[in-house]
Amino acid sequence: MKTKESDTLKFVQQELALHIEAIESTSCGISISDARLPDMPLIYVNKAFSEMSGYLAEDVVGINCRFLQGEHRDQEARHIIRDAVKSGKHCQVLLKNYRKDGTFFWNDLIISPIHDKDGVLTHFVGVQNDVTDREEARRETAAKQIELEKTLATLQETQAMLIHSEKMNALGQMVAGVAHEINNPLAFVASNMHALKGMANDLKSAYQQLSTAVATSNSEDLKAIAVKLNKEADVDFISEDLEDLINSSTDGLKRVKGIVANLRNFSRLDEAEEKVASIKECIESTIEIAGTLAKSEFKIDCKLDNISPIKCRPSELNQVFLNLIMNAAHAVKKDGRLEIIGTETEDILTLKFTDNGSGMDAFTQEKIFNPFFTTKPVGEGTGLGLSIAYKIITDGHKGTISVDSEVDRGTTFTINLPKKQ
Repeated sequence: MKTKESDTLKFVQQELALHIEAIESTSCGISISDARLPDMPLIYVNKAFSEMSGYLAEDVVGINCRFLQGEHRDQEARHIIRDAVKSGKHCQVLLKNYRKDGTFFWNDLIISPIHDKDGVLTHFVGVQNDVTDREEARRETAAKQIELEKTLATLQETQAMLIHSEKMNALGQMVAGVAHEINNPLAFVASNMHALKGMANDLKSAYQQLSTAVATSNSEDLKAIAVKLNKEADVDFISEDLEDLINSSTDGLKRVKGIVANLRNFSRLDEAEEKVASIKECIESTIEIAGTLAKSEFKIDCKLDNISPIKCRPSELNQVFLNLIMNAAHAVKKDGRLEIIGTETEDILTLKFTDNGSGMDAFTQEKIFNPFFTTKPVGEGTGLGLSIAYKIITDGHKGTISVDSEVDRGTTFTINLPKKQ
């Protein structure tokens, strides 16, 4: 009987020795904490734990393993461990731990509870794996990816700006060219109309004198011929209508001249560099260029009389103003209104573009100045207008542009431009 018990004891001792040897031989760090004692101190660590952390068993047995976290104790993983320990459950986390020499390592930690035969929690076993190389490589890759994404976004934005700049330059050249081509014949026609008006007045005066001479003559035949010709040609009507035609044509020429002036002001190819310019004139000429669409969609009320000229790039600001006006035109519904107000202090000129359109939610306001972001259907917007406006105001003029909007209540864009740059 004793021999059998001795054999059983020997077998158990051999199995226990095998298990201990296996735990000591593994490359994973193994630690055991006593869940029955206050602060759950370590009661065992294997050889791999010591090699991984630099701490020997005699350094750590009897204390809680949180010392491995050093001063870095605000990690999110701590809350996961705390909840698992409190509830006696399994968990796996990634922790930044510190060796005895102060260097860090990334610890892929698995914590599992141990219960006795009655189901009472007695211990926790921790399995540590040093995944520093893998984690650092992952973080480096992630950082490079973020950097590449930023570079790509910058390149896309730069490309968009270049394309837009080329388009606006081409548009400006075309507009200036059209204005020039219209201006030449316009001057010719205006001159001819002035001469025609003088000739018509001379002709009318001569006809009146001739009519008076005929009426005072003694020739009844001559009078009869004059009455007949006047009736057949309807000379009185022609005389009155000719004056109206000339006056209305002259007014039309003045309007065309005004349109040409607005075209020239909008293109401002000679004003690509900074110069002192009237913001009021810039906005008014841009409203004229916005033309039928803007004017048919809403009423524009400008309050800009009391603002001073400032040093700026007029051609670039015209792009910003046109974009804001057209955006408002697309946002408003029936009885639309856009109010443009200018105020100034000693150092800052402020412009507010306020419409009563559909407005924007918080998400849209957050993204509105991002390149390629658009709320318009595919094919109707590039998502570049406001991002380019942002660049022109912030980079080109060292100012600010912001948006304040509420869904179904309208939108206000506020531009602040420094008066001294």
